[in-house]
Formats: sequence, C-alpha cells, structure tokens
Amino acid sequence: MKTKKIELLASFLLLLPICAALLMSGCEKEEDEELTEIELLKFSDFGCENYTWNFKPGYSNNYYIINSQQKLSVYINSDCMPQIDFNEYVVIIGSKSFTTGVSLFEEKVEENNKKIVYTITFLTDLTTVASGAKYHTVIKKPSNKKEIKVVEIVKDHI
Repeated sequence: MKTKKIELLASFLLLLPICAALLMSGCEKEEDEELTEIELLKFSDFGCENYTWNFKPGYSNNYYIINSQQKLSVYINSDCMPQIDFNEYVVIIGSKSFTTGVSLFEEKVEENNKKIVYTITFLTDLTTVASGAKYHTVIKKPSNKKEIKVVEIVKDHI
C-alpha cells in the first residue's frame, strides 16, 4: 500500500511540470491573439496644422490616456488646441527623456479583441545633445473595455 502511494506521488510529481507547461502555452495563445494595425491620427487631423505643444510642468516623462477636452488642456499647453470629439476618439500622449539625442523613428497602433497597443520607436543619436521626445496619437474610442497599452522601444543609432 505504501509503495502504491509513493508510485502515485512520483507519477504526479513527474507530470506536474508537463501539465504546467501545457496550461501556460494555452494561456499564451489566448494572450497572443494576433494584433491588426489600425489608423492613427494626429492633432493636425483636428484643425491644428502647424502647431506646437508642450506638457505643463509635472506631466512630462510619462504617458496619459485622455478622454475629454478638459483633461487634454490640463496636461498640455498649445498654440492650437485640437477640437476632438471625445465621444468618438481617445488621445494617447506622452514624452520620454534621454541622456542622448533622440528622434521619433516609428509609431503604430494595433488592436485585437482585448487590447489596443500603441508602439513608439525612438532612435538615439550619441552625436547630439541629450533631449527628450514627445509623442501623441488620436484613435477611435474602443467600443468595449479594451486595455490600452503604450510600448516604448529604444533603438541605438549605429
């Protein structure tokens, strides 16, 4: 009887890592549901052609998801405040500081049934003065409660 219990326990312990791996791979497939690219708009699409904007003190080096015109004016100063219909759109706005020079290299917005991912790629340049980069996009408001993620990628200029 004791031998049977030990054999059963040994079998369970041997199968445990396999079962865990199977469970995790199932979760990964669900989480890694394919993303498709969606349209990203800029403030220039909302009446601000040649504009400049800056974060108000205390809001730089972070990102924000903005759902109202009033909230937008809390975060930024601009010589042209874009007139966005926040019943239809959401603004993602942010900045990142660098110890090198930097330029905004690429932006894209992708979505699936669960999330929207805004990816910003920065290209650093060691030959220029330390600086920061601002970014923003205006996207269609999600029809359901999708998570909105911002991914910042830094690539070194070679």
